[in-house]
Order: sequence, then C-alpha cells, then structure tokens
Amino acid sequence: MGEVYRLLPLNVPEADIGSLYRFEPSFTEDSRRTSPNNGRESYEGDFSHGSTAALIPRPASRELPSPPEEAYLVSFVLNDPRHPYNWSALKKWTVLIVVCSAAVCVTVASSIQASTYQNLEDEFDVLRIEAVAGVSLYVLGFGVGALFLGPLSEFYGRSIIYLVSFALFTIFNIPIATAQNMGILLFFRLITGLCGAGFLSVAGGTVSDMFRPGTTDLPTAIYTLAPLSGPCLGPILGGYMNQNVTWRATFYLIIAWGGVEFLLLWTLVPETFLPIVQKQEARRLRISTGEGAWTSPSEKSGRTVRDVFPAALWVPIKLMMSEKMALAMDTWTSLILGIIYLFFNAIPYTFRTLYNFSLGESGLAFLALGLGMVLGTATQPLFIARIKDKGIRAGTKPAPETRLPVGMAGAILAPVGLLWFALSSFRKMPWIMPMLGTLIFGVGSVYIFTCVFGFLVSTYPKYAASAMAGNTLLRCVWAAGFPLFALPMYQGLGPEGATGLLAGLCALLAPIPFVLARVGPRLRAKSEYAS
Repeated sequence: MGEVYRLLPLNVPEADIGSLYRFEPSFTEDSRRTSPNNGRESYEGDFSHGSTAALIPRPASRELPSPPEEAYLVSFVLNDPRHPYNWSALKKWTVLIVVCSAAVCVTVASSIQASTYQNLEDEFDVLRIEAVAGVSLYVLGFGVGALFLGPLSEFYGRSIIYLVSFALFTIFNIPIATAQNMGILLFFRLITGLCGAGFLSVAGGTVSDMFRPGTTDLPTAIYTLAPLSGPCLGPILGGYMNQNVTWRATFYLIIAWGGVEFLLLWTLVPETFLPIVQKQEARRLRISTGEGAWTSPSEKSGRTVRDVFPAALWVPIKLMMSEKMALAMDTWTSLILGIIYLFFNAIPYTFRTLYNFSLGESGLAFLALGLGMVLGTATQPLFIARIKDKGIRAGTKPAPETRLPVGMAGAILAPVGLLWFALSSFRKMPWIMPMLGTLIFGVGSVYIFTCVFGFLVSTYPKYAASAMAGNTLLRCVWAAGFPLFALPMYQGLGPEGATGLLAGLCALLAPIPFVLARVGPRLRAKSEYAS
C-alpha cells in the first residue's frame, strides 16, 4: 500500500490516537477494490453478516496531527537501567575507583615536589621559600579551580570535565619537567593545580550521581581518603627518586601516571550526571529516528552557563560567610589540611635533624600518617551503622547532627596525635614514637573530614555543591599558606614547640562538633540555606 503512517512514541495519549483515523460504515454485498486517480488505495470488504465499521486511512490531503511535546521528552522510569542509580555494583565501584585513583594522582603531584627542594635550590640558585612556593601555588590552584569546574560540570557533565582537565593537567606537567628557570616551573605549577581541581570539586558529585541517598556513606568515606592519602604518598615516592636521580624524573612520573589515568577515565568512566545522561539520550534518538522533536529537561529549560555562573561563584562565598555552621566547619578542615601540608616540611626537618634520616628515609616517615588515614577510613562502617540505626528508629532521614559523633572522635584524636608528636620529638626517644603521633593524627583527620563533608551536605542539601566549593576554597587557601612558614617556625621553636603550638590550635577548635550537637537544630531553623 502507498499509505504512510507515523510511528508514534509509546506514551502518546490514547485520545490522540483516535484522531488519526476515521471509521466509516460499509454495507457492500461483494468485495471490490478501487484505485483512485491519485494512486492511493482504499479497501472495502464483504460484510454480509451485518453492519460493521471499515478502517479507512484519512485522505492524504489532511496532515496527521503531531503528538504533544511531552511525548518526545526523554525521562527515565524508576528502574530504567540507563539511570546511574540502576547501574550494576561492579560498574559503580569501577567508576569510583578510577575517579579516586585520579584524585590520588593530582594530590600526589601537590606534595611530591617537597622532595625536590634541595635540588631546585642547587640548580636554579633560589631560596628555599621559592622552592616551597611551587607547592603553595599548586594547592592555591586547587581552591580557585574548584569554584569554576564545579559549576561547569553541571552544564557540560562530569565526564568531559574529567577528560579535559586531566588532559591539560598531564600536558602542562611537561613544561615543569623541562623547565629551565624557576619562573616557568612556578607558573605551570599554578596552572596544573587549576586543572587538577576537578577531582576535588566534581568527584563528590559523581558519588551522589550513582549512589542513592542513604547509601553514600561508604563511597564518600573512600573518596575522602583519596585526596588525603595522596599528599602522604608524594614524599614516599619522591624521596628516594630525588635522592638517586634528577628532580625532573619526579614530574616525568606524574606525566606517565597522568597518561594512564586519562586512558582509564576515557574507557571506564561514562557520564553520571542525570541531566546530561538524558541530554545524550535525546541526541541519540534525534539521530537514530530523524525526529528533531526529541529533547531532554535540561535542553527544554533553555538555561545557559552565563545565566547561573555568576551565582555559582558568589553563593559558596556568601554561604560560607553568612552561615555560622558552615564557617566553623570550613575553618576546622582548613586548619587540619594546613597542618597536613605543613608536615611536608616539618616531618623531613624533624627526622633529618633528630635521627639523621636521609631524604628517602624521611619520605618513608609519612607512612605512619598515611596508615592512620587508612585506619580512619576502615573504621567508618562503625559510625555509618550508627547513623543508619538512628534514621531507622526515627522513621525519617537522619538529622545532620547524627554525623557529628565521628567528628567528636576526630576532635579528640587530632590534637592528641600532635601532642604525642611534640612530646616525643627528642633525640632520646626512638624514631617510632613521633611516627605514632602522626598515625593518631591521621586517624583523627579522616574522622574530621568525613564529619564535615557529611554535615555540610545533609545540612544544605539544595546548596550542597556550593557548600563544598566554599569549603574547598578556604581549606586550599590555608593549605597554600602553611608550607611557607613551616620551616622558619620549626627552626625557631624546635619540633616540640612548633608541633605543640599546632596541637593547641587544634584543641581550640575541638569543641565545634560538641557545640553544634546542641545548637545545630536551632541554627538550622534560622538559616536561609539549611533545610
């Protein structure tokens, strides 16, 4: 037959289907076929058993009405396998592991330069503070880049941000490895920090994209370990390398690692942000069906980066400055991260001064700090089970204050670990004693970060990305400053006095989770952003 029918989407309302056809009664005695001049065919049948209705296509001169716009709007049902929530556990954890390994890579790059200080001073004839500035500029790039890459991932997707930023991160490490003067090295350290920031600001969103609410605690704890353990791994890798070969090999290692990570991201990490997944599906349908009406909710909204980008940059700062809870938590994590980056100067100085460690051996001293962070992550299920139990008993979503007990434990362990380090930093003490102090501090730091991240996200669910971006900005600015005064402070006060001062600062902020446990609900009730 010559009549052509449109293939409708499955969700066209039944009332609209009837309008595509007309029904005419026929009482013919015999069957006959007619062929109008226009070449189109109609059929009439033998209905000798009585009157019935013959289905006759509408004349070609009348156009078929189009289905409603909603018929071409891409959406996923609850159990749709295309929704990241419904991916297999193997796929989800593969994505998480690859993203975490990339986060380790960019954070290793932040601290591995700490092993190159002496070599940079000798080759470029610069002061120690200029060599240390490479670490500070890199970490500063983390904080600034997070403000930009986070909002961009909401429009272009997580995957493209990962690929582009990591490709640039790898490429811009080449000028560092081949630098002929300190200015080039410092400039590209800042640029690579900006590029690597995606794994601090975007990766948390990847976790929430794939794991349903109430199941994100363990993935978040594992992701939290990645950017904290990376800085500890940097001196371990760089110590013996810089002791035995040129400092440039340090950055050739990062380039090779970055290339491998880029391939893993390209092959194993698909898009996880639901609006972009729907947008990609709409594009696929337009191409495969030739129907240009297919669209996604994000395309239909018509929003552009220009519409929301200024607010995305301003809201994290405004929230941090106007919300007492956010400012307290951000300050707390900023001090902890600042101390971690200060240790890249303090630990080598302490162990080389007191115990005559070599450059490689002083790098191994960071093993205790890293082990403490692993132990802190391994014990997270104890706190996660308690949070879930409180939610089940209450019959509702757990309150943000249920996240605070793990922070209370960290508030005690972090200053205790620093005090242990301070009191055991003497020649008469075996070298294992101050290392035990860094192990205790490592456990406490993971507890603090887990508490703060969970509390911010659950307190400001509608502004979680902004709350985390503000936290990243402040703690990276602090972490960038601490290495600059670390060595003068330890030379002036000694390891025991300088570390004792840090322990006192930690003790001053230790009451934060205990205070919020009491006044948190009242502050949330008055908050403009909390819900």
